[in-house]
Amino acid sequence: MLPPGKRRPEGKFKKKQTPRDEALQILKPQMDNPPAPQPKRPAASSTAVKEIKPPKTKTRPPDRPLPIPPPVSRELPIETETIQTQLHQSTNEEHYTYTNVPWRLYLRKEVFYPKDSFNNPLVLDLIFKQIVNDTLSEACVRITRDERQKMKALFAKHGVEQNMDPVEEHVKKTIVTAARETWEIYFSRLFPASGSVGTGVQVLSVSHSGIKLLKTVKSSAAAPDYFRVLRPYTYADILFVTIPSENMLEFNLTNEKLILFSAKAPQVKHLIDTFISEIKKDSDYVIAERNFVTDDRAMLNFHKGDIIRLQVMDGLEKGYIYGCVVRKKVVFLEELKRDTADFGWKFGAVFSRSGAFPAECVHPIAAPDFLSLPLDRKSEPRGGAGQFAVSSAVAVAVASTMAAHEIDQTIERVSLDGFGDGDLDERALQDSKYDMLEFAKKYFRQGTKGKGDSLKGKSKNRDSREPTDMIKFSKNPLTESLIEFTDPAMDRVAADLFLSVMRFMGDAPLRLSSEQEVLSTFLKLIGEFTLMRDEAYCQLLKQLTANTSSKPDSCQRGWRLLYILTAFHRCSEVLKPFLVKYLQQASRSAGAQYQGIAKACEQNLKKTFQYGGRIIPPNSMELKAMMAGRSSKRQLFLFPGGIERHAKIKTCSIALEVIEELCYEMSLHRLEAIEEYAIFLVTNRGQNVRPLNKNEYILDVATEAELVDTNYSFWFRRVIWTQPLKFENELSVAMHYNQILPDYRKGLMNVLPHGKVSDQQFHQISKLAALQHRAKDIIFIPSIHELSEYIAAPLFKKQPPQQWVTMVTQHMQQVQTLTPHQARAQFLGLVSAFPMFGSSFFYIQSSSSTTFFAPCIIAVNQHGLHFLHKTTHELMTVVPLVEVQSSRTQRPTAGTSYPYVDLTVGDVNTQRVIQLQLEQGLELCRVIAMQVENMMSVREKRLTLPPSEITML
Repeated sequence: MLPPGKRRPEGKFKKKQTPRDEALQILKPQMDNPPAPQPKRPAASSTAVKEIKPPKTKTRPPDRPLPIPPPVSRELPIETETIQTQLHQSTNEEHYTYTNVPWRLYLRKEVFYPKDSFNNPLVLDLIFKQIVNDTLSEACVRITRDERQKMKALFAKHGVEQNMDPVEEHVKKTIVTAARETWEIYFSRLFPASGSVGTGVQVLSVSHSGIKLLKTVKSSAAAPDYFRVLRPYTYADILFVTIPSENMLEFNLTNEKLILFSAKAPQVKHLIDTFISEIKKDSDYVIAERNFVTDDRAMLNFHKGDIIRLQVMDGLEKGYIYGCVVRKKVVFLEELKRDTADFGWKFGAVFSRSGAFPAECVHPIAAPDFLSLPLDRKSEPRGGAGQFAVSSAVAVAVASTMAAHEIDQTIERVSLDGFGDGDLDERALQDSKYDMLEFAKKYFRQGTKGKGDSLKGKSKNRDSREPTDMIKFSKNPLTESLIEFTDPAMDRVAADLFLSVMRFMGDAPLRLSSEQEVLSTFLKLIGEFTLMRDEAYCQLLKQLTANTSSKPDSCQRGWRLLYILTAFHRCSEVLKPFLVKYLQQASRSAGAQYQGIAKACEQNLKKTFQYGGRIIPPNSMELKAMMAGRSSKRQLFLFPGGIERHAKIKTCSIALEVIEELCYEMSLHRLEAIEEYAIFLVTNRGQNVRPLNKNEYILDVATEAELVDTNYSFWFRRVIWTQPLKFENELSVAMHYNQILPDYRKGLMNVLPHGKVSDQQFHQISKLAALQHRAKDIIFIPSIHELSEYIAAPLFKKQPPQQWVTMVTQHMQQVQTLTPHQARAQFLGLVSAFPMFGSSFFYIQSSSSTTFFAPCIIAVNQHGLHFLHKTTHELMTVVPLVEVQSSRTQRPTAGTSYPYVDLTVGDVNTQRVIQLQLEQGLELCRVIAMQVENMMSVREKRLTLPPSEITML
């Protein structure tokens, strides 16, 4: 055993050794050998350590001289994996301090923890000075050049300089808040980390906003090095973190798994777990752990990975909670960037209605990052197309500055005071606090001195500022808004809105404007200045209340305008209960006039809250019908094979409702089955085919299409084929038979290995030809010309025509007893066994990929993207759906006739882009997206029918 002086210092303190003894052991050699005295300084002051004693300490007798111990290393021991340290209380009042040393210790704010604040003046001052010093020193690698320049501009705005004292507290808070919210990695803990080969990850940053994968970027000599963010993840993306093996971190994310390697893996996991657990405590968001799909329309359907915001709902069964989906995995670019050339889909945010669901299907997560308000967003933008970000659109949409900020209603629906969809009606009617008079008292402009002391004191053209008068009909135009806004520019907009209302109702002259132009101006103003939605509703309700207009149809026309407004724009959640109560009182009060249209307004408003509202102003024909009291039209929808079906389309009818109606006619009632169908808009004689999103308004689509092609049509087709076929309903069988038949007759479902046809295939093709012939209700032998229609041209050439006639004749004897319906059903049963059955086929003109040759055929189904040889239809390669990350259409370049589709495939670490040139680019993007959504539901049911069901037909 080594003598005590030679032992390495251990990581754990000895019980019998006090802090004083340990300090003496380390510092005694320096005290016994002080440096040479300097001329003007006493020798006693040259020591680096002073012994400080309290005033009341008794004098101790001199100790025996201690033997000089061997020099002790000042280096810290090497840190082992198991660190065992312990904090000991001081045993006496004596202590030692360093003086005249060449180094300093700096205390820094490294990371903000959840609920961490800087309200303490000392803490605020320290963080503020740290930010100022790092910004002006040009040496902090945690700050990028852009971040430093923006912060310097903020310093200049508030007159902040280095070593400046004092600085006002509100300025300090502004600086600290800006750094915390806008600097990506400044307030974060950095850990050395690496990813898989090729990712370039060198550092992992963990902060209050999430984690970031970083890479060090070497700059020039004039500029310092800095960190570049390779990829950020918020805590809403992180489900949990595990350590499968030593130094290995596995991040289980909502859409993927991330593997990193770090020697500090336990510390990383502990810090992230701390953040997640604290953030979840106050979160109103959950993530779906598995699918929940039900036919009950009162329940909320969702898929694994969807993010749901919880809402208050009374009377729920035990084990159930209530909320709405605020983010799914697939979003369509053409919905978000409607007026741009961007089409396709990607992962992002979409929203749905509210409903109840089992609590066991979800678990809490942090609030999604796209629901946080930007730092510098203090008021509503003054209009323009760029007022919303695409995937993180957040707005301040409230009735007035007195109400709390709320998320823009295009993002999600929020329940108010516990009101849900089911119980808002009755409770709002019974509570007098939701009268419009109460709303006016809270949010309308208040009377000022000298301007509303009495009715006699008001000028000729100025109405009373009393709330009871402000909610009633006025013959005079408004010069300022009813609701009090902080932005004076809103008064001009409010005056224009009210003038449009008066003109539409006939209480002001049109002045060379048509009725349709006045309506378009009214809707356009509300669309550009979304803060004015509540103002528009309040103005309309004002003109409908105690209407004393000299025009006999003023009130009726006002209700027509309200009917249109409720179909296009929603109100805020603040105004919602007041508006709903107003409409319900008008529709339910005995003897009340306009009961029918008030109820229609209420239904429109509910639809608008659910689906976002109409976008395209009514054309002259629709407006004429509305003013005549007609709110619906019969629209033709074409099934495959030219089968015609008419559906009743109302002002707010959406594609999903039409799909449900047509599916019910085919005896399909389950939600899983309905989701597999879609409506397509067809223009230019079938040259342009666009699938409709299920939440699109039919009349919006029709109004737009009519401007392009007056002969447009709507097609009804099946896109996904995971649900089993049903053969009881004749319309369903005819619809599927007619949709499959063109692809079969082109030979797209037949695979010919090496271009050869087997005997079994010859007999199968012959039987299918006989079934096609019988499906036309013909019992005679088909002619050669008819057989050339029933059999794909490449297959028909494989043997002489007479040989085909002979083989088909044999099968005709077997199918003569079948009815046309049974023949079509049996045809579907046989073809459903083909590998490519249920696929959507597209012809690829060219491709950038080297794994397959183009021209070729792409078949999209629930198993992936299959690239087939253009003649033999042999499989060249397949891309599973799980590897498809996004798709995007590109406009055709000069000299080309077809657009391009960029497919991003791969995983998080390795991704590649395949460029495809084809005619139906948008349709391909939408079909892939629908298949991806279907894949998320993890439906395992096979499509092919058992042989027993086929033979029974």
